[in-house]
Amino acid sequence: MRRFLSGALPFYALAGLAMCMYLVLYRTSLFDLNAIVQDATGSWWFPVFMFACVLLESVFPYFGYFPGTALILMSMALNPKSADGSVFVMAWLAIILGAVLSYGQARFFRPLLQRVASRAALSRCESLLDTYGPYARIALFVHPNACAMYFTALGLLGRSLTRELAHLCVGAAASVGVLFVVVTRLVSSVGPTDDGQLQVLLAAALVAIGTLVGLYAAWRPERAV
Repeated sequence: MRRFLSGALPFYALAGLAMCMYLVLYRTSLFDLNAIVQDATGSWWFPVFMFACVLLESVFPYFGYFPGTALILMSMALNPKSADGSVFVMAWLAIILGAVLSYGQARFFRPLLQRVASRAALSRCESLLDTYGPYARIALFVHPNACAMYFTALGLLGRSLTRELAHLCVGAAASVGVLFVVVTRLVSSVGPTDDGQLQVLLAAALVAIGTLVGLYAAWRPERAV
């Protein structure tokens, strides 16, 4: 059970944060986010605005779950014409920069971690990364928050950044590409609208991925015995 939770909990936590943002954005009367995003999609500065939002979402752990990808979903759902190449490129660059910043701040705080954590704990983290590191790269294809967590772990353990940049570029492109393809297909079938279903679908997808990762983490050691 512990092995299952170690693999699944990070994705479950992201799904929980996504549902919290769904409740805040769509089930309260604090502000009309739909109207704000719909007005923004017609402006020239929208790609820059999207870059800033996704960047905040992609830096761990200071901003938690900032709804950058949620704004991508809303912009495409409310105005499919806004989902052009510039938004794709800006979101892609923001994820990459956010991961690099996450890595950099982790390397900066690494000396502090070495003073606080025991050698045994650091050695166990190194062992886990050596064992499950290739599978952890799945996070790069899932969500900017998960991607930032992975690069934060690399920085805290002093691993090389350059070897991971290719995976980062491909994973960020795939993550944003899936959002574009899935949402534009949904919009083409149901028409421009958004009342939070896309955010719920994102949370459900994170739960499904976390369950699969947890099952694999629990099953793999038993197979090796």
